[in-house]
Amino acid sequence: MFQAKALYDFQGEPNTHELNLQAGDVVTVLKTDCMGGWWEVRNASDQIGLIPGAYVETIGKESTQNSDWNAAPQPAATEQKDEWYDDWDDDTYSEIGPSEPHEQQTHDPIYANSGETEYNHFEPGYDPKGTVSKKSLNRFGSFMKNGGENYLLGNVKVTVPDTSKIYIQISEENQFQWPELNLVQTVQITSPKKESKLKGLKSYIAYQLTPSATNIQVSRRYKHFDWLHERLMEKFSLLAIPPLPDKQISGRYEEQFIERRRCQLNEFINYVCRHPVLSRCDVWQHFLTCTDEKLWKQGKRLAEKDELVNANFALCIEAPQKTLLPSVYETLESTKVPFIMQLDNNFKNTLAVLLDQGKKFKGLYGKEYQKVGNTFFALGAAIEYDSKAVPCHLSQNIKRMGSAYVDISGYYDAQPALDWDCLGDKLYLYKGITSSFQQIFSTCRSLQNKRKEIEKIQSGNVVTEVKARSDTFTYVTLAELKHFKDERDHQLKASMMHFLEEQVKFHQKIAARLQNVLDDFKRK
Repeated sequence: MFQAKALYDFQGEPNTHELNLQAGDVVTVLKTDCMGGWWEVRNASDQIGLIPGAYVETIGKESTQNSDWNAAPQPAATEQKDEWYDDWDDDTYSEIGPSEPHEQQTHDPIYANSGETEYNHFEPGYDPKGTVSKKSLNRFGSFMKNGGENYLLGNVKVTVPDTSKIYIQISEENQFQWPELNLVQTVQITSPKKESKLKGLKSYIAYQLTPSATNIQVSRRYKHFDWLHERLMEKFSLLAIPPLPDKQISGRYEEQFIERRRCQLNEFINYVCRHPVLSRCDVWQHFLTCTDEKLWKQGKRLAEKDELVNANFALCIEAPQKTLLPSVYETLESTKVPFIMQLDNNFKNTLAVLLDQGKKFKGLYGKEYQKVGNTFFALGAAIEYDSKAVPCHLSQNIKRMGSAYVDISGYYDAQPALDWDCLGDKLYLYKGITSSFQQIFSTCRSLQNKRKEIEKIQSGNVVTEVKARSDTFTYVTLAELKHFKDERDHQLKASMMHFLEEQVKFHQKIAARLQNVLDDFKRK
């Protein structure tokens, strides 16, 4: 156990194991291995709960980030067995054979990891058979262990092909940015269907991907996406990798779940397509274009032998040839870090509201309008019963009024797929990205601290070179923030406009249905 001091405010999500923090609070750290970068702590009020490790700095103990600097660099990912392609079938959670249970879910699985911790079981209505939390997203601890200090000291000797070099540019607004993509391709994920092998003993959902650049369709399963995600996270340790939807135990073959997963996978795919660095890497191109099983295995082995991963990826970066002033990093700490923290919390809160509204549209609101419609219809039938000999226009119109409200209940049930869910998918994507930035900032902070340690014991060219290499990480962070801002402004605007357009159509549809009934009353 050791103590830590909060650097930023943190608002824990209600009904979870998360603790609230205020900048300056001192807590006792009980565990640092709770997955996803979360720590278990005890606060001054003797309450025990979870906080993001990136929100605090340790007191009287070398920080967790820095403690990994002296670890020996690890070799690149080793080759797995040749039967790997068949091992896709061992996806216990995302694809289970016909003997799997089909319990009715008690909650919406799509945003189950919005808290991004293994403690989602503290949420009300948690179904332990419904979802499986994703693997730890704290890949930056691995970054520290895998060559961080060696890179900073110039001890890494890896040849970088010219095709792998990435040049950070300066924009007209004097901001650092990634090189622009000449052509942004899109990928359509369509026709998800249930397939099987081993004479029906193994079932899975296959998604058909069609890149606009080749127009050649490839078939991918969730397991393929999961492997790609792991490779991107390992290779690009200082980039914000978009999240995948969680793995799922029950209900994976339900039509609604499959469609929602398809939408979120499409969000993931197209974000990577628009990223100037991620979209250029070999493993990404292999994922999108390979249709031959033998070539797929070869490409997989090459990706897992890649030496330019984790800290070594920084060797690919060609940064501007000028030393950054200390004020640049200080501004990053004082402005961008709190902004991302605040944005992350607001994405989380907005996502929770969207999920709640979607559930109410599909359940509560629809049932209420169904109740109103049935009541009006019964009233019309009662009036009609008293006037059987002579047609009663009043009773007929009241029954039509009841039918209109029953129809409106159906409108509510179908509406979330057109607006609430679509906007939720976009916010889910950006919530995962802002969470990645928190740990990016934590890593940069550790790098700066290590640089200062080296400056105390070294001098001359060594310090100059170390400063240049540490600046590279700051350049990368600034370029990634610039891309995130551009994406956020454009994509969120388009998503909000789509949401409002669908809401307007929805209410106009209701108004038109009621107007028809009103016109009937006026005519008779």
